[in-house]
Amino acid sequence: MKPIQGGVSLIKLWRVKIKMAFNISATAGGLDFKSLAEQYGVRTVREVVSSTGGLALAQMVAARAGIQLATLVDARQLCRVDQVPPGGGVTYHFQFVQIPAAGSFEATVSNEAADITATDATLSDAQATLAIIGVRTDVSDLAQRQAAVNLAEVLGIAHGNALNRGVNTAIYGALDNSSTNVISLGTAADGKSTAYGFNDIFNARGLIEAQRGKADTFVTYPYKAAVGTGGAATGFYPFVQSNITSVQFTTALASYLQTGQISELFGMKLYVDQVYAPSNAGADGARYASICNGGEAIGWAQAEDIVSEIQRWAAAIGFRIVTHVTGGAKEVIEPFTALIKHAA
Repeated sequence: MKPIQGGVSLIKLWRVKIKMAFNISATAGGLDFKSLAEQYGVRTVREVVSSTGGLALAQMVAARAGIQLATLVDARQLCRVDQVPPGGGVTYHFQFVQIPAAGSFEATVSNEAADITATDATLSDAQATLAIIGVRTDVSDLAQRQAAVNLAEVLGIAHGNALNRGVNTAIYGALDNSSTNVISLGTAADGKSTAYGFNDIFNARGLIEAQRGKADTFVTYPYKAAVGTGGAATGFYPFVQSNITSVQFTTALASYLQTGQISELFGMKLYVDQVYAPSNAGADGARYASICNGGEAIGWAQAEDIVSEIQRWAAAIGFRIVTHVTGGAKEVIEPFTALIKHAA
């Protein structure tokens, strides 16, 4: 091929263009970070990106992000998780049967010839709007001299933390939409945080069970300092501290005393997540805890699992790593949730 412009061939120009514009993506599904780390452990970032088109690095970041989510409180576990099929659009419909009014299905047969009056169940749907939750990190060419596994480990942890916060925030937002079952603490507009107690927890459970739901999931946060004059510290740790010496709860909290962890609280699966904490525990309507029927009350529509992408960004003399997940949360059966919050 004839050289042009000072001896640069068209072939070389084409190769340079491809290098500047490559975009490689990899999903976390089915990937083994340990195996990838062993395979590419002795290579630098530059070697991995150059020899594999960035695929291996994307795979390692996605796999490590998936591992990181597994080490954190994953609110998707309390949800009814539906997979959104391709071509499903940006709105997903959770179908459910509305809770019938008391006595609507019961009938008394007075004699053998009488028919029971049929009462149709009302089929409804809750619509979740899908969104992309993502995080981006720019890596300069100077950083490409380090080991690829080290970079993938750091980025995977950071991206996993960011995605976890984004997904959990969306789910907790849906969980907080209940208006049927609400336990209000404190006084509206007093600006003082109020700690919840056993009575509040059992009363919230009772509200769900009165709607024929199963109160099996408890969501709260670890700790929030007292707000306002005369306010109290709130969260799970203050709750435990205020009841740790009560004889009736010694057995219930024995596991927590031994290990610092507790998987269930009075038959409810426990989710203690700082992401759930209110920004101001003394504000009107600040959330302190939620109880729900796990697997039914809240829905998570997942369109795409964790995906990491590598893109060369010449203007920054480096490349960009983007990790994202696509889904949407929606309260499906509202009477199967109960909130404990500050009065409003």
